[in-house]
Amino acid sequence: MTTPHTESRWADSQLIGTVVRSVWQWQLIVGFSTIAVALGVVLLSPRMFENVSLLVGLALISAITSWAIVMPWARHRELVLLLPLADTVAIGFLAMTDETLGYLWVVPMAWVAAYYSMAAVVFTLILAFALQIARWWIPGTPLTSPLEVMIVLLGLGFLGIAMNHGARRTRAFRLLIRRQSRQLDRAVARMSAHEDRANGLFDTISTAIARVDDRGHIDLANSAYRHLYAYDNDDYRHPPRAVEYDGYRGTALPRDATSIARAVRGERVDNDLIWLYDASGEWRALSMSIRGGSVRTEIGEDTEVSIIQLDDVTAIERERREQRAATSAVSHELRNPLTVIIGHADLMLDGDDLSPGQREHASVIESAAERMLALTRSLLDSHRASDAADRFDLSAIAEATADAFAPAATASDIDLRTHTATPLAISGDGFRVRQVVDNLISNAIKYTPRGGRVDVTTEADGDDAVLRVIDTGIGIGSDDLERVFVPYFRARSATASGIAGTGLGMSIARQIIEESGGTITLESTLGTGTVATVRLPLTRPHRDTTAGAST
Repeated sequence: MTTPHTESRWADSQLIGTVVRSVWQWQLIVGFSTIAVALGVVLLSPRMFENVSLLVGLALISAITSWAIVMPWARHRELVLLLPLADTVAIGFLAMTDETLGYLWVVPMAWVAAYYSMAAVVFTLILAFALQIARWWIPGTPLTSPLEVMIVLLGLGFLGIAMNHGARRTRAFRLLIRRQSRQLDRAVARMSAHEDRANGLFDTISTAIARVDDRGHIDLANSAYRHLYAYDNDDYRHPPRAVEYDGYRGTALPRDATSIARAVRGERVDNDLIWLYDASGEWRALSMSIRGGSVRTEIGEDTEVSIIQLDDVTAIERERREQRAATSAVSHELRNPLTVIIGHADLMLDGDDLSPGQREHASVIESAAERMLALTRSLLDSHRASDAADRFDLSAIAEATADAFAPAATASDIDLRTHTATPLAISGDGFRVRQVVDNLISNAIKYTPRGGRVDVTTEADGDDAVLRVIDTGIGIGSDDLERVFVPYFRARSATASGIAGTGLGMSIARQIIEESGGTITLESTLGTGTVATVRLPLTRPHRDTTAGAST
């Protein structure tokens, strides 16, 4: 723990260190200025070279300067004060030759006043006064009037007092600033530790939470949210690799219907169900709630924010789906025996050999069986699972993905354009193909410099649907192009750009496209751009329609 006493000792050591570092500077100033002025005066009056006191003074100044250079002051800091005092004596000898040279006492007086106490200033002043008085008893020395002596002493005294007072105030301010700086450092360290603890606690919450400002930017999210939406780090400028849907295997939400868009509009939501198709290809059911609030910015202003809370209810929804599947299976199994019961009841009612009581019982059986069959059919209609293969429109996926990445492109000053053909029906898993299109457009935007362009096109080419993502980015070298689809490989141009990446996106994209019966290829020129082409087989009805239109 730091105490005022230890702070004072630390300040004293810093002051001593400053004095030691300035010894050479001050002594060189005294030496050069004194010798230069003395030689200038002598050149104006060469006969002064015959004066012994001048030669003694110059010799003393030279010796003191040499002493200051060779002396190890780090081990003899207590002797530093002797330097300006010795300079004062040397200048006293020069002043015995010409009283004008006595004004050079200003330099050692300033040195003493800047770094030492008032007692040292007074002692230096007394020493100068004694040297002035000594001139009256040295034969051959020009006499100085008492008035001149008083003027010199008063000038030196005023200078010493003023500089000493200013130096003390400067040291006090310096000490105060250092104390406040250390206090501020400790406060910042405490705040940083508190923030780290708060973030650590925030990340332990299993519920996914994100804070969205009024511009639609995520400025804070916990680990659960980042994992759910597959954010690699705290950079939320690009769209997530997970896509929100309106239902299980339903339609991807448009940009203005996503959770962030609803939060920006100020909607307040309680436990709305949305579906998320994450980066690993899994479906997740999320219970979404949106709350409002305000936070204080760094400049002290309050700004409105929205808090998005997402609870993973996949297990609950999966159980419900299983219950519905079981209900559908039971309903399907009940339909056949009920049909038999109704048929035999009708045969009995059509006969003439039934008594009125038997006819009434048969009619009740038929009516109850018909109600049961209607209920069974209703259950089958509401929970029927289609055995047909999934179909999706490649053009619609391309447009939806480009729309989702439009804000990221705008923020990077990139012109993102789409040129899509008529609907291109594909048989397969549209959600996994959406992952591929997300990855291709995301890469195009990430590796295209500001002011560049990205074009997304779709067209029918014979029996195939073709998607192309064309960018004017940094490109890929020919040596790296063949290895782009190798897991964990990153092209040298991508590594040199400093943009983070795992090297898995293109290998996963090839796997998904090949499992869908298609192909994916890359054409690229280093420094010019890249063209990514995806080919997928059209469904047979779409092929027939296309062929008929062409004939």
